[in-house]
Amino acid sequence: MSELDLLSKLSRKIFHDLINPASAALNGVELFKLIIPEEKKSLLDDEAFQLIEKSASKTLSQLKIYRIAFADIASEIFASIKIEEFRKSTDDFISHTKLNVNFNIENEQIGKWSAVILSNIYILSVQLFPQGAGIYIKRIDEKELLIELESNSETLNFDLYEQLNDMGSRSDNVQVVFYKLLLKQYRIEQNITKIDNKIYLELTIN
Repeated sequence: MSELDLLSKLSRKIFHDLINPASAALNGVELFKLIIPEEKKSLLDDEAFQLIEKSASKTLSQLKIYRIAFADIASEIFASIKIEEFRKSTDDFISHTKLNVNFNIENEQIGKWSAVILSNIYILSVQLFPQGAGIYIKRIDEKELLIELESNSETLNFDLYEQLNDMGSRSDNVQVVFYKLLLKQYRIEQNITKIDNKIYLELTIN
């Protein structure tokens, strides 16, 4: 079993065990909002209640995107899913970050390899751009994925950028390690360029 297979299996087990309780917690919050008596609805504006609701929503959104990011697609790497379906699993995560994603394409489908890579890039971008960033999907096809990342400020995690730029470098960041294993396992070539506050990513699968 490869390192990637082991990480994927362990991750999927964790996400499977946690996603149902997280969903139940959020559903419980929504049900409470529906059944609470009118005279007690002011409780919904309480800071503690709002924090519980936000935390449950954020946790569930993270589990959803992690389930895609750590998926095992070895047997269906060139299969496709609807972009709408992909975004249903990732937009909630994005809404809890300082990221803004723009799909400047007309595609209705996205390859599963692109979905996995994009999910990992979303997660890495939270660490890469502490003050947030715009993520512009320029092209998606069967073999190629073009992305432009534009920082909201001059703040950039240069250490993380160097780890992503140098595929041979060692890293203690689990997300970086997994991302590099993905590229290696699925024979995806990465070309990364930084110009001012923008990073251009070109990923090609062989």
